[in-house]
Amino acid sequence: MKKFFLLQLIIIITVFNAIAQPHIEGTVEIDLKTGMFNCDFVINNLPEIRNYKILLNHGMNVKYFKDLDDNLWNYNGYYSGKMRGEALEYFFIDDDRKVVKELPKGFKVMYTGAFPKYMGEVNTFDFKGYIAINEKTIRATEQSKWYPVIYDVKKNQIINEYTYNLTIKTKNSESIFINGNPPVKGDDVKFESKKAVPLFLFIGNYDFTEHDGDYLINSNKNSEEIKRKVFKQINLIKKWYAEKLHIKFEDHIYIINHDAVKKMKTGSSWAFNVYPAFGFAGIDYNKMFKDEEHFIDSNYAFFGHELGHNYFGSNMMTGKLSWFWSESFSEYLSFGVIERFSNEAYLKKRLRSFLSDIKDTKFIPLEDIKSSDEIDVVYRYRLGPLIMKCFEDTFGKEKTYSMLSIMAKHTETLTIDSWEEIAVLIGIDKKEFKDFRKKYLKNKNFKENVVKWIQKKY
Repeated sequence: MKKFFLLQLIIIITVFNAIAQPHIEGTVEIDLKTGMFNCDFVINNLPEIRNYKILLNHGMNVKYFKDLDDNLWNYNGYYSGKMRGEALEYFFIDDDRKVVKELPKGFKVMYTGAFPKYMGEVNTFDFKGYIAINEKTIRATEQSKWYPVIYDVKKNQIINEYTYNLTIKTKNSESIFINGNPPVKGDDVKFESKKAVPLFLFIGNYDFTEHDGDYLINSNKNSEEIKRKVFKQINLIKKWYAEKLHIKFEDHIYIINHDAVKKMKTGSSWAFNVYPAFGFAGIDYNKMFKDEEHFIDSNYAFFGHELGHNYFGSNMMTGKLSWFWSESFSEYLSFGVIERFSNEAYLKKRLRSFLSDIKDTKFIPLEDIKSSDEIDVVYRYRLGPLIMKCFEDTFGKEKTYSMLSIMAKHTETLTIDSWEEIAVLIGIDKKEFKDFRKKYLKNKNFKENVVKWIQKKY
């Protein structure tokens, strides 16, 4: 049975790798002075989806949608359109404007948008999904939906990773970065990526520096020593993950220094991840280290989590437990990084701080989750990782990492049942897993069981 299951898994992975990835090509024109976007795209290789939405930032004004033969398509969403996050929801309709048409294999879209520019002023907020423009740079992440993103309603899955062939033209700007390619100097540059990535765009007047294919962006060209120190630590974490999970870590990393458009307290910083790029506001590279070579403890936690998304990232964002697989697993992986590169005392301190963060909150057992929205921020970043720590303590590190190695390659929507199947496949006794499942995933007192164990062990 184990051999049969493994063969099935290999076949699924092979078939999945042969499927064409969603692809976007066309032209992006951006003016740093005015905050104007002009986008002309062709999107193809889309999956067959009956119940879908095309998400586009609410600041973008659609000129038209067309099919791949250049025929105009009827669409809805412009009148009394519904919002999802930062975007309006669009969908195609028939000639009578009554029936919703299936998502086609591809379509064309042209639109224009303009966004406010901050010249010394600030807003009361800033966040990853905000298209932020100041006198120096423009920042637009995949969360902003500056490009069309597909939402599969039935699977509750966001499709925002594309292969691409894009020409980016800029005015009043000298440098261009788009996720999946090194930054370049220029104002009219063609970029191509054969690997699907979320499209994080960062253009403006800035310099960058490179170390073995990794980049510090919007940094001082003379920061050679800082660059060496930063990427030495990151590469040690990457190597450790590759050894533990038996999956090569081949991606290059881009660390971007950007300016927030909200007021930040002196000495504070803010970071987000659009893997394999990381955005930092208020970063002081010298303060990332506790001595000449080692990150401060919190940076091992941060990079441990974010680099964990190389294995548990957008590939996990399908199904009602998607936040658990992507965020809780990545945070759990960071525990191993802390243990290896920082110290056990800091890990214990962090685990106990997680207990403090969840003490006054009620949670639904994973078995009873009906919607991904029920796994909120505290659940995914605090309780979920603690559940995985209980799993490690129950079955051991070696089996846990072996199990994660298979789960990271799994191409179907992960469920607790498939989790159990994979656990049994790598040698965990089925009855013991069911006991764990009953105690930590199903029991109405599951949170109390997690708390008791962590308190006892750490």
